Amino acid sequence: MYKKNFLMSLIGVVLFSSVAFSEVFIKIHEPIRFKDLNTRSLERDYIVGEGSFEVYTDNEKVDLGKKIVFRFPETGYMSNKKNNIKIEKYSMETSDNSMLISTKREIVKFYALVNRREIAKNKEPKVIEGEYTGYIPVVFSLYQNIRKGENNQ
Repeated sequence: MYKKNFLMSLIGVVLFSSVAFSEVFIKIHEPIRFKDLNTRSLERDYIVGEGSFEVYTDNEKVDLGKKIVFRFPETGYMSNKKNNIKIEKYSMETSDNSMLISTKREIVKFYALVNRREIAKNKEPKVIEGEYTGYIPVVFSLYQNIRKGENNQ
């Protein structure tokens, strides 16, 4: 009798925990690309690159309204294996580098700022030309939406 009750309660806990929790996934949708190499892109001496993250959830009802904060490093580097270029700053569309989950799948844009003088250090076209790659260590924090009776996670 006790074994049967224990087994039923254990199955109930396992089923409840699988239904109560959800996951939010973040992946790179589009890597940083520097499309406009003109002086009017931001300021006279800077070039702006644009990339995007894809944010999606497996349980829209639970995750709707949660806040995701993105933390970028201060600076970074990218290289074409011949030339290294320093990225001055990473940012997002919002000033606080965060977003609220409002749909099941969302695309979030982020930006990289490069000083034009960094590219012009080498005068040889063979060294400057090519596809540049780099890595960005981004930290993501997920917070529950603050409503009546709810606490931050």
